[in-house]
Amino acid sequence: MFFDRFDICEAYAVMEWDWNSGGWLHERPTNRRRKQATSIQLSRMQFRARPDLSYESLTENGKCIYDNLCQRYGFTAG
Repeated sequence: MFFDRFDICEAYAVMEWDWNSGGWLHERPTNRRRKQATSIQLSRMQFRARPDLSYESLTENGKCIYDNLCQRYGFTAG
């Protein structure tokens, strides 16, 4: 895994789409503190997700970031 801002943003976007509850991730401390969804924070960074974005379309680095985030927040494949 290596630092790539675009891969990180995509991984966070897909994670929120996959695991949100009521539109946002309650497990993420930043979301709880701000009472905002990750997508709002990504929007402030002017990140726009591509229409075909999904786990399968992430780069290998993006998938590694996504998997690491899921492990950090306690999400497991259903």
